[in-house]
Amino acid sequence: MRAILAAALAVSCILIPACADNPAEVALSLSKRADDLVIQERYMEAIELYNEAIALDPYSSGTWNRLGRAKMSVGRYPDAVAAFQRALELDPYNSAAWRNKGDALFAQEEYNAAIEAFDRALAINANDLYALLQRGVCLQMMGKPDQAMAGYNEVIRLAEREVRRNPNEAKYDATLWTNKGDALTRLGRYHEAVEAYQEAIAINPKYERAIKGIEYVNETLFRAKGSPELLNTPIYVTETPAGEMPVPLSPLCVPLAIGILAIGPFLACRCRRKGR
Repeated sequence: MRAILAAALAVSCILIPACADNPAEVALSLSKRADDLVIQERYMEAIELYNEAIALDPYSSGTWNRLGRAKMSVGRYPDAVAAFQRALELDPYNSAAWRNKGDALFAQEEYNAAIEAFDRALAINANDLYALLQRGVCLQMMGKPDQAMAGYNEVIRLAEREVRRNPNEAKYDATLWTNKGDALTRLGRYHEAVEAYQEAIAINPKYERAIKGIEYVNETLFRAKGSPELLNTPIYVTETPAGEMPVPLSPLCVPLAIGILAIGPFLACRCRRKGR
């Protein structure tokens, strides 16, 4: 009898772990491994693992969303849109998937459809600064600068309100400051934009959006000093993280750059006089 019980116990010890790994748990493990690969920028390998995870658990909105982001990272925008759409069919309130779908549509210059996606994200969260910012970018690209400017000003207003309401949280929110910096950049308020980007970088020194933003502003002002006509030449920031589109040069007001151009000849003249 004891031998039988011992044998049964041994068999149960073997079978229980095997049964514990149900498909959903295995899919979750695969998805987490894929997340790590994305961090390492090994996107194609990540896509393979996400697909394996979805084959085991096709009802995870989060996995579909992350698959779409990985596909955006390798430029497969139509496939990314399809992945985001599947995520939204499973969870219509997945605001991140709406934002990402908007970004993928924007990358294909489908601005009206992108605005619809950003509007859906804003319907879920009216304080979604990124969706509001990108909505303005779409309007700007469609030749509607007044509406775009209104959107950028609203981003700044909401960001400043958040800082007043939750100052402790704002101290640790690099995304908040970067969204504000992007909006200020597009309004031509470059000095203020630099300050916002610096706040973001102080919070997260490796935050690529903020780093690229401040580089963009500095390059814009540098180019404007010697060649005013370059103010109308777009500068597209490269190597932008998935879901975070680049900030092309704004055709809107550029008061700071114009100021630099205006005082440049005066300073040069003063220097020549002193040299005499």
